[in-house]
Amino acid sequence: MPIVNSANISVLVQRTLNLVDPRLVDHGLRVAYLVSRLLEVQGRYTGRDLQDLCFLAMLHDVGAYKTDEIDRMVQFESENIWEHSIYGYLFLCRLSPLGKWADGVLFHHIGAPLLNALDAPCRDVAQIINLADRVDVFVSDHGPDRPGLSAYLERSRGGRFGGEFVDLFYAADARFDLTGRLAGGEAVAFTDILPRVSLSDGDIDTYLWMLVYTIDFRSQHTVTHTITTTRISDAVARLMGMGPEEALHIHYGAMLHDLGKIGIPVEILEYPGRLSPQAMAVMRTHVSLTGEILGGAVDSVTTQIALRHHEKLDGSGYPAGLCGAELTLSQRIVVVADIVSALLGTRSYKDAYPKEKTLSILREQTARGLIDPAVVEVIALHFDEILSEVREHCTPVLAAYRGITAEYGELLRTYSALGTENRSPAGPQYH
Repeated sequence: MPIVNSANISVLVQRTLNLVDPRLVDHGLRVAYLVSRLLEVQGRYTGRDLQDLCFLAMLHDVGAYKTDEIDRMVQFESENIWEHSIYGYLFLCRLSPLGKWADGVLFHHIGAPLLNALDAPCRDVAQIINLADRVDVFVSDHGPDRPGLSAYLERSRGGRFGGEFVDLFYAADARFDLTGRLAGGEAVAFTDILPRVSLSDGDIDTYLWMLVYTIDFRSQHTVTHTITTTRISDAVARLMGMGPEEALHIHYGAMLHDLGKIGIPVEILEYPGRLSPQAMAVMRTHVSLTGEILGGAVDSVTTQIALRHHEKLDGSGYPAGLCGAELTLSQRIVVVADIVSALLGTRSYKDAYPKEKTLSILREQTARGLIDPAVVEVIALHFDEILSEVREHCTPVLAAYRGITAEYGELLRTYSALGTENRSPAGPQYH
C-alpha cells in the first residue's frame, strides 16, 4: 500500500487549509468545480494539464492565508486584489507542483483588456478562474438568480471578462446547471471535480512538501523545524540499516509530524518564551489536529510515527502516555530527531544550541529513560555528517522563502497601480 494515494492528496490539502479558514477551502472547491466544467466545454485541456488546472483553481486564493485578507476575500468585490494574488502566485510558483500555471493566479482578478500582453494559456486560465470566482461569490450572495447573474455578466462583458468566456459560462451552465448546483448548497468534493486523480510518486512527494510549506502561513520556524526533523530522521534510518519501506514510513512520518500546527494560533506558535500551562495545553492539541488531517488519508504506520513524536519511553510523553514497549524503533527515531531539531533551531528567545550542549541534553534524557539510547548513539557518532545533510536540504528552501519575500515587495510595487492605468501587465520575467 502506498503511503498516500493520488486520490487522497486533495483530501489532505482540504483538511490542512480548513484549519486556517474553511470558507476559502469551500470557495476554492466550488471555483475548481466551475473551472473544471468550463474547461470541459472548452475542450482545450486534457490529462495532466486539466488535473493541474483543477488543483490550481482550488488553491487560487491560497495567498490570502498568508496576507490576512480572508475576511475581505468573502466580499463580492475586493478593494485590494494584489496582496493575495501575488503571494499565492509566488507560493505556487516556488513551492508547489503548479508553477507552470501560477500566472493564472497572479492575474485572476484582472479584467480582460489588461491581459492582452499575456500569452494565450495564461490569459485564458486567469480569465476562467476570474469568472468562476465571481460567479461563485455572486451565487453565494444572491442564490439561483439567473437573470441577476446574466445581468452582471453582461455588464462585465468586454471589461472584467472577455466575451468568449461569458459565452463559455452560458454554455457550461446550460449543460451542467452550474448555477443550480452552487445555489443548492450541496458541498463540493474534489471527486465531483475530478473523479480520478493520477499523480506520480514524485508528484505526491511535492504536494506533501507543499502542505508542509503552508505551515509558513503560521510560522516559518515550524517549517524549518520540520525540514530538519525529516532530514535527521532520514539520516538516522539509513545509518541504522532500516529497510527501504520502513525508511519511507519514517521519512513521511517525520515530514507530516507537525502538520496540525497550522491550526494553532500564531501568538502561541511564535510566543517569545516559555508557554503558560493554558497555552501549552493548546499547543499540545497540534498532535490531535495532525491526526484529523492524516486519518484515513495516510497509511496507518506513517500516521502513528507522526502522532507519537512526543511520546517518551517512560510513559511521561503525550498525547497517549505510551511506554517503551509500545513504541517502534521508527517512532523512536522521529522522537529523537524532533528533539535534536528543536535544540538546534533558533527562536526569538533562544540561540541554536552547539553540538556539545545538544549531545549533553540527549545523553541526560537517555539516562533518565526518556529516549532511545541506540538512536542517540548513532546521532552522537555521526553528528557532523547528519548536520551537513540537514544544511544541504534546508538551504534551498530558506533561500526560496527569502526570495518570495523580496519578490513579493517588488511585484506589489509593480502591479498595485494596475486597474487605474490603461496598460497591460507584461507578466513576470523570471520564471
